[in-house]
Amino acid sequence: MENACQFSIVLPVYKPKGRWMEMFVQNLNELKNYFPNDISFKYIVVHDGPADASMISAFEVLSESFKNISFTSYPVNRGKGYALRQGIKMANTPYILTTDFDFPYRKENLTEVISFLKKGHDVVVGKRSKEYLRHLPLKRKIIFKIGILLNQIFLGLPVPDTQSGIKGFNTKGKHVFMQTTIDRFLIDTEFVLRSYREKLSIKVIDVEVKPETEFSNFGFTVLKTELRNFLDLISLNRKLKSANITQNRIPAIHTTK
Repeated sequence: MENACQFSIVLPVYKPKGRWMEMFVQNLNELKNYFPNDISFKYIVVHDGPADASMISAFEVLSESFKNISFTSYPVNRGKGYALRQGIKMANTPYILTTDFDFPYRKENLTEVISFLKKGHDVVVGKRSKEYLRHLPLKRKIIFKIGILLNQIFLGLPVPDTQSGIKGFNTKGKHVFMQTTIDRFLIDTEFVLRSYREKLSIKVIDVEVKPETEFSNFGFTVLKTELRNFLDLISLNRKLKSANITQNRIPAIHTTK
């Protein structure tokens, strides 16, 4: 529809397993039926690294049935952050959403993100609810709590839960996202930090996952890499904070209970 409010949904993925194509199609059909006709989606799927022939073939088939799908990949695995920037760079819609390839969040959460973007907020960030945390494996809960503590102590963010996998933003948010440099998981924290220090209007909403969602595991190598990235964020925060003081800029955070 020409007058439809268009959203690009950027979906990073790496070597999906099982009945991924069937589930992907099911999610797309559910979203099409769930949202009103005045909202249209463009899906940008970014495979983080070289895609094999079967995946390329699968998306060639999908693009015949769904004209609103773009698929891209590149020669070397770089990480979630790099993949998101590649997809966001391709987006040419007024609003952009990022989430996981398996659409683990409830559709009501997507509705909230869209609603608050249309109301004028530059960035909408998901905050993991207590119900969400009940689904997390013990190791992920420990990492979550450590991340919250580090954000509070070293970054001073009013909403320290920055790592939820669902976010939305307008063209101002896109401009900030394209300034990020982290290639791995802490891209989410860097984006929220930069948005906050750039005085964008940020709306925070509670989000929940579907009951059937499976959580990935983090190895020691990943955690070591992210620790180095967090040290870089501490340095970045000092620079951005100093710039804000010089320019007398006061960020704004809006939280939904």
